[in-house]
Amino acid sequence: MSEIKFVDTSLRDGNQSLWDATGLKTGMILSLAPEVERAGYHAVDLVASTHMQTAVRYHRENPWEKVRLASKAMPNTRLCFGTTGRRFIGFKRSPDAVMQLVYERMSANGIRRVWLCEAALEMDSIVKNARMSKKAGIEEFMVALCYSISPVHTDEYYAEKTREITQCPDVDTIYIKDQGGLLTPDSVKTLVAAVQPNLNGRPLEIHTHCNTGLGPLVYLEAIRSGVDRVHTGVPPLANGTAQPSIFNVLKNIKHMGYTARLNEESLKNYSAQLMEIAKKETRPAGVPLEYDLAYYKHQVPGGMMTTLRRQLSEAGKEDHLEKVLEEIVTVRKELGYPIMVTPLSQFVATQATMNVVLGERYKMIPDGIIEYLAGYHGAPPAPVAQNVLDKIYNWPKTKKIMEQEFPQPSVKELRKQMELGPEVSDEEFLLRFAMGDDEVDKMLTATRKRG
Repeated sequence: MSEIKFVDTSLRDGNQSLWDATGLKTGMILSLAPEVERAGYHAVDLVASTHMQTAVRYHRENPWEKVRLASKAMPNTRLCFGTTGRRFIGFKRSPDAVMQLVYERMSANGIRRVWLCEAALEMDSIVKNARMSKKAGIEEFMVALCYSISPVHTDEYYAEKTREITQCPDVDTIYIKDQGGLLTPDSVKTLVAAVQPNLNGRPLEIHTHCNTGLGPLVYLEAIRSGVDRVHTGVPPLANGTAQPSIFNVLKNIKHMGYTARLNEESLKNYSAQLMEIAKKETRPAGVPLEYDLAYYKHQVPGGMMTTLRRQLSEAGKEDHLEKVLEEIVTVRKELGYPIMVTPLSQFVATQATMNVVLGERYKMIPDGIIEYLAGYHGAPPAPVAQNVLDKIYNWPKTKKIMEQEFPQPSVKELRKQMELGPEVSDEEFLLRFAMGDDEVDKMLTATRKRG
């Protein structure tokens, strides 16, 4: 295995981790597209629900149009959409009919590859989403092994989950998703060795962040261990809390005797154009970070750390960050060690922030925490602390959420409830379902004004 393939994360994860998912508008992506198309990537990570929300709320752009135009501009590139499989935009759980329609519209607009981030690695959800994705015409369905450190999340845990997942015929690829940048050269070696025997013929990819400064070294050890697909970014949307720089990884694998079929001139042009965007928009460039042991405790993902800092700053509580991070460690343990990945990481961080800011632990309990305990996102990996369960069960909303059965209306029924006629497209319906009429109306007004 001498050829290494690269998946570009600049437009999606780099943008999210370093620019809070607000940095790239449709026109910018289209200006970058020719060089991205010529670069020779195995795939390009384009969009997830966060970016679709950003397009509507902050840029007043139609995210479906962004996907459609990007796929036309990069017809030979596998563009990727990422999802948790349980929701579309925001944290509201979506009925299966809605998720089926999401996959259908993604496929119709040129998305060829889908990655599923199923935090609890619950097989029913994985099988259902894989089947829906294939029914919609998606070429490649990937499942993320979301890496975490806890008494539950051992190498053996991930080996067994891989064995279960690869029994599903609709799953094409497995990838190790280290959203917290927690892997080390030693731990990735044992993790890959544990997972590989259970791949059942599937390829294995790896995705990490540079939060602790070890990302590039983790990739080199993963490659030595047999992983031949790596996720990298292009400066300025690399390093920092994003993925390792493709230039660093590419240079080092050549010294190791590996090759990559990439157009390096296009990669340089791609990077130069992104640098111009960063300069014009006064956006920061990702820089290598020093080793930070704190990440192994709080395990906050790269993109979420940027958002958490912004939200605390907007509330005038930026000096509370360290206390919130300490509280995250405690809350996560109390809640049975949920993997710190969307949406569970947001639920844990929200609860921790409330605990710190209000000065009393569990004085307020967000719906997401109750829904987590109700099994909306799979079962907790470990038992939840009894004193915390008691507080949550005594919260006024808990009984109603716990007892209600999650409804599964059809798209036709939802359209009727929302009073949407046939003139409203499926794409507009999905945005209105997830974000509400006000946000979508403002987006449509803005797009009409732009012509």
